[in-house]
Amino acid sequence: MNEYSIVNILEALKTRLDENNLLTVHSTSGIYPKAGFTFNKPITYHELEQFIAKNHLTLPTEYKDFLLLHNGAELFTNEYGYSFCLYSIEEMIREYNSMQDYSDVDYFLKNCYPIGYFVDRGTLLLDVSKFNQTNEVNVLLSGIETISFYCDLKTWLERMIIAQGNAYWEWFSKVVYFD
Repeated sequence: MNEYSIVNILEALKTRLDENNLLTVHSTSGIYPKAGFTFNKPITYHELEQFIAKNHLTLPTEYKDFLLLHNGAELFTNEYGYSFCLYSIEEMIREYNSMQDYSDVDYFLKNCYPIGYFVDRGTLLLDVSKFNQTNEVNVLLSGIETISFYCDLKTWLERMIIAQGNAYWEWFSKVVYFD
């Protein structure tokens, strides 16, 4: 396992959590609420391989590493629920089987796995369309529109942790021209 892995990212996060799996985060208006984290128990390597074979899945290593560490998680929870979650393998397969409702169903069924949910924004997808040729994986968010984060799962997760569960992709800047 290399230095920059999903396991290292999650282990680094866990070192910052208190005994109740809470993290003080900086929020708007200068308040510092505590956000919670729930990590599921891992799936065994044998169970994971059985799910992969039974369901004819092609899962990238970083997602397998996540499942072997935590078979699902809710991150940045507060009194209203969680900010986002990463599915267990069972939830992922259930969601994958219900993807017939998507407008771009053919592309999604051939190339994407639903790996989580971002509250009020949509389903997180792993686009593995280039995985067999190049090992590249891309995270998408499918809601009203489908957007690409142009990064893999570990990069997306690290950015989410740095942004404290906020939709960092909605932050933007604009070039300002002065007269």
